[in-house]
Amino acid sequence: LQLTGGGCRCAGMLEVKWKGRWFRLCRDSVSKAGADGICQRLGCGPRIAEPLRLVFDSGKEPHAQSLRCRGPAATLAGCHWMPDNCTEHAVLACSEPVKTTPEPPPAPPTTTPEPTGPPRLRLVDGDFSCSGFVELHRQGLWGAVAGSPGVSAETATHICHALDCGTAIDSHGHAKPERGSHLPVRWEVVEPCEDHSLFDCFNGTSARRGKTPAFIICSGSQPQALRRLAAGPTPCEGDIEVFHEGRWRVLCDEPGRRAEWGRQLCRELHCGNLTSSVAVRDPPSMGVTCKVPNLHLCPASLGAVLSPGQDSKPHPVGTAAGTIVSICLALLLFGILLLICGPPAYRRLMKR
Repeated sequence: LQLTGGGCRCAGMLEVKWKGRWFRLCRDSVSKAGADGICQRLGCGPRIAEPLRLVFDSGKEPHAQSLRCRGPAATLAGCHWMPDNCTEHAVLACSEPVKTTPEPPPAPPTTTPEPTGPPRLRLVDGDFSCSGFVELHRQGLWGAVAGSPGVSAETATHICHALDCGTAIDSHGHAKPERGSHLPVRWEVVEPCEDHSLFDCFNGTSARRGKTPAFIICSGSQPQALRRLAAGPTPCEGDIEVFHEGRWRVLCDEPGRRAEWGRQLCRELHCGNLTSSVAVRDPPSMGVTCKVPNLHLCPASLGAVLSPGQDSKPHPVGTAAGTIVSICLALLLFGILLLICGPPAYRRLMKR
């Protein structure tokens, strides 16, 4: 079926295709009920009751053969078609189909999320560049790594290797009590981690309250020198300090080893020979002990951190031996000059 001559798909003269050709349909072959069914079959809206008049440009209708429906013509489905020369043909005006507007797509978010990028690690707020709190960037967020129950030594070494900081020398997962990470704890370590790549060893943590951030110290954070003289007026005077557990600590005094330690450190620091070594009157509150006479062996035998009572401090007391010899030579020279020049000068003075 089709409607032609009305200027749109849903209005015009009704035609039916029969035996491969299009024929006009006689008017009396279509009832009102049948017209509603035809509008529906054509995909149009309900039939319009107002009469439709077709005006052709040439003044004459285009010639076409006509068909008449014999039999039930409610929907033209069971018609027995017969050619006919009827002068009045069926004209229908159906309403346009109701346009359904598709649902608009959801509006884009007002804020653009931060690009995730590759995951990466860093150590922050440590005493050196290779020590500090472990922080991980993943899924577009920076967050601290939980340190409870702790980061294993193997995982800490894996982190140090990834940051080109050597191996882990302290992986207890805690730091000084007065310090803390500025970021919330978002990640926790999955242990054991030997069979995973490094970034597969971290999962998000839901119980963030009460979690403390992990703190590790890598071997790359140690200074080149493990011994130094500090708090003195010159680089070759001061308290003997050793690098222990990630920080510099005062070496507690041992009177029997004090002079030998001083001579070794003076040679190590290219400060010449030891002038003097005495105990400090006001020692610091905390220090470490060493029970061997060789300073180079102290890192392997350092005792617990404790109150030293007295520490070793090379410090000049009185006048050095070289200074005394210089003064004696000056006095001797002055005496010789007096003996040589004194009598002639005295005689000239008496004559005047």
